[in-house]
Amino acid sequence: MAHRTETTLLDKLLLLPLLAKVLVAVFFRAILTPFNTGPKGNGTKKDLIFAALRTFLGGVNSAQEHWLNSLQITDQNYLDFAKKQKFEPETSTLESGLKLHWLGPKTASRVLLYFHGGGYAMSCSPGHFQWLFDLQNDISKDISIVVPSYAVTPAAQYPTQLKQAAEALHWLIEKQGRSPREIVLGGDSAGGNLCMALLSHILHPHPDAIKIHLRQPLASAILISPWVKFATDDPSWTRNASTDMFVPTAGHRWTDLFLGSSPKDNYNEPIRGNSEWYSDLDKIVSDVLIWGGGGEVLIDSIRDFSKTIEAAHSKTKLVVEPGAGHEEFIFDANLGYKCSFVDRPSRHHARSLAPVFSKTVIRLWSISTFPFVARISSELNRQL
Repeated sequence: MAHRTETTLLDKLLLLPLLAKVLVAVFFRAILTPFNTGPKGNGTKKDLIFAALRTFLGGVNSAQEHWLNSLQITDQNYLDFAKKQKFEPETSTLESGLKLHWLGPKTASRVLLYFHGGGYAMSCSPGHFQWLFDLQNDISKDISIVVPSYAVTPAAQYPTQLKQAAEALHWLIEKQGRSPREIVLGGDSAGGNLCMALLSHILHPHPDAIKIHLRQPLASAILISPWVKFATDDPSWTRNASTDMFVPTAGHRWTDLFLGSSPKDNYNEPIRGNSEWYSDLDKIVSDVLIWGGGGEVLIDSIRDFSKTIEAAHSKTKLVVEPGAGHEEFIFDANLGYKCSFVDRPSRHHARSLAPVFSKTVIRLWSISTFPFVARISSELNRQL
């Protein structure tokens, strides 16, 4: 399906009645919530925000969405965030013009190559940078996080993002001289999709992307609420419709814009790959961590996909946070929350993962699931 991306004055004006519709939806959600016996989001405030987002994402068109995203692009968000946090921004520009934005020292012994989410239609948000900044500070000063400013739709479609992801990893290994064992891949939502596309490319080189030669496996791969299936026919899309922020129309719009005229394949839709496709995954990445929210609409596809990965790689772990929405702890950062799921026992989970995962993954997982809790970070670092 073709989507119009040129924004007209009418498109901008029509955002006003859409805003009114959002406010009405929030009002009725607030009024009816006490009488609703069905599932709700985590907390009244978040439940109302999810209702607002569902209404907005279901009513906005691609041209309006493109215009709104153009007001906050990744590169500018990074510069603004650096100014706010009072650190000197550091950006590496690759041969193609792709920019890699750094959080933490480039000389750190470990690096997390992180691909942000947003349906391939949205830039890296200030909340993403805030969460990653706190993550880097909580874990260790000896790890850096690098965020590629990959191209988003409608300006760029598949396989552009895969080409850029491969270029970023190739640069870290071949130009910076980093060992793959020092590199963790990570991503949320569409960024999780891109992580898997990159791993598939390493296993089965895509003709349009630069080849990646690994001398040893990558340290880890961390997939947060990964978008692995484009169809919206799983029961969780209905079951969790009121506990998440997404609606099918948004998923369909982002899929169409991302794929363009390209067919679906094992790279752009990871759930299409079977255990044979991923059979050598353990040779290119030491362990895989997949996080999903029990209350998100993608959870059924995440569970199904995890089974395929677990069959191919014994050091795969799926963590499902009961009741949580899509990448909820990152969403919390966008809301300005300083912690999430604080009362849940992180040490127990970290210990249970210890026999399976590297220290890097345990630390990342612990802080990811319980962000901004410095005392937990310190305790884990002492134990490990």
